[in-house]
Amino acid sequence: MPPKRRTDKLPPYVYKRKHGYVLRLYTGKDRPMKSVTLCPADAAISEIWQKYEELKQNKTKNLRWLLYDYKASAQFLKLAERTRADRTQMIDRIIAYKMKSGLVFGDAELIKITSGALRKYLDARARDGSPVSGNRELAIISVAWNWALERDYVKTNNPCHVVKPNQEKARERYVTEDEYNKVRAIAPVYIQQAMELAYLCRMRRIEILNARKSQILEEGFDTKRSKGSRSTITQWSDRLSEAVKSPHEIASMYVLHDAKGQMIKEDAFKSAWRRLKAKMRGMGIEPYNFHDIKAAGVSDVEGGDDAKMDASGHKDRKTMLKYDRKTRHVKPTK
Repeated sequence: MPPKRRTDKLPPYVYKRKHGYVLRLYTGKDRPMKSVTLCPADAAISEIWQKYEELKQNKTKNLRWLLYDYKASAQFLKLAERTRADRTQMIDRIIAYKMKSGLVFGDAELIKITSGALRKYLDARARDGSPVSGNRELAIISVAWNWALERDYVKTNNPCHVVKPNQEKARERYVTEDEYNKVRAIAPVYIQQAMELAYLCRMRRIEILNARKSQILEEGFDTKRSKGSRSTITQWSDRLSEAVKSPHEIASMYVLHDAKGQMIKEDAFKSAWRRLKAKMRGMGIEPYNFHDIKAAGVSDVEGGDDAKMDASGHKDRKTMLKYDRKTRHVKPTK
C-alpha cells in the first residue's frame, strides 16, 4: 500500500496510519522500506516532532542516513528537476556500491568515513572505469556533509575537503564538417534537427529537447541555456530556419517532437545516438558524442575568444576553452 500524502506540518517521511504515526526509512535500492512507529494516532504535532528528533539523534548515522536526509531537504528540493534526477541516480549508486567487505557503502558509519576511506572509494571507481563519475559522487557526499554539518546533524568535519579528485582529461574530439555531414545524412529527422541546433546555436541535448516553439522569435532563436550559461538569441540563417521547421503536419509546443506532437524523450534520443555511433566505425569515422557537436560549433565560430564566449553562452574563458577544440593557426615569430 503506498504511503498516504502527509501534511506540511509532519516531519519528512512521517505518515499517519490507523494505529499511529510512522516513519518510513530507506534501507537500500530494491529493498523494502522499514517503518518505525513514533506516536499513537492521537498524538500532538509537537510530540511527533520530539519523537522524530530523538530517533534522528539516536539512530546510527551512516552514509545512507546522510544522503537520504539531504535528499529530503529544502536545499535539495530547490534544485532543478533534471539536476535532482541526476543526483538521485548518483546517490543510489553510492549507497549500493559494494565494498571489499561485502557490505554496501551506504552502510558505512559516518565516524568511519575518513579521507582515506574516500580515497579508496575514488580509486575503486577509477579501476571500474568510472573515474569521472567517482568525482561527481564525491562532490555529492561533500555537499550533503556540509548541509548536515551546518545544522549540527553531524559533528565531524567534512573529510571530502582533503581528498584529491581523480584526474579528468579534457575531451579533445573535434568533429569535422565531413564527419558531421556523413552522420547527419543517415540520422532520423529529429536527430538531424538536433544536430543542427547543437552546431548552429551551440546548444546541449537537454536544451534542444526542451526547446519550445515560443523560442522562435522574429530576430532569431532564443537558446534558453541551462547550467548557469548565458542565454543568447542566435540570429536567423537559411540553415537555422530550416532546422526549426517541423517535419510533421501536427501542432506541438516543442521544436523537436514525434508524430503525435509529444516531446522526444531523452532515453529514446540516447538510444538512437548509440545506434548512430555503432554505425560510425563502419563508415570509417571515429565515434563521437552528441555533445561534441556543440564543441565543434564553438570551435568554428570566427572572431576570437570573445566571439566564442558570446556564441556559446559561457561566462568564463576557462569553460569556453574546453569547447574550443580546433587547432589554431598562428604566425611564425618572425
